[in-house]
Amino acid sequence: MTRSCFHLSIPAIDLEATVRWYVDGLGCRPGRRSPDAAILDLGGHQLVAQRLAQGSFPESQRGIYPRHFGLVFEEWNTWRSLHERVSAAGIAFAVAPKCRFPGEVLEHHTFFLTDPSDNWLEFKHYSHPEAILGCVDQAVVGDALFR
Repeated sequence: MTRSCFHLSIPAIDLEATVRWYVDGLGCRPGRRSPDAAILDLGGHQLVAQRLAQGSFPESQRGIYPRHFGLVFEEWNTWRSLHERVSAAGIAFAVAPKCRFPGEVLEHHTFFLTDPSDNWLEFKHYSHPEAILGCVDQAVVGDALFR
């Protein structure tokens, strides 16, 4: 059975700056390109940055909710490598790296970034893989501090 690829289209105020940020900062592989859109490989998934007309961008979100996207890494070292890459590239953390729910089944390391168009991204690694899509007996989703 083949793995499905997730597709996400995001707004880009400055398409050039957005592509540079994802390619140079996060290490995304660039794909097809037109004057109004660019395809990027974000961890094997199709991310499409869509240029917006001047003045058509919605108001910036003030925090991580309600909308953000990112990657959940299966391996701690992959999460750590991206953390180091982002730091070396001088990209500011919107929410600094931290461990949430230490010692619990939902324990995970996470950090948040914002791209040049104020799209929020989260990158995380769970200590217990079953917490990624399972642990339905747990009633915790999200971070009350950021609501």
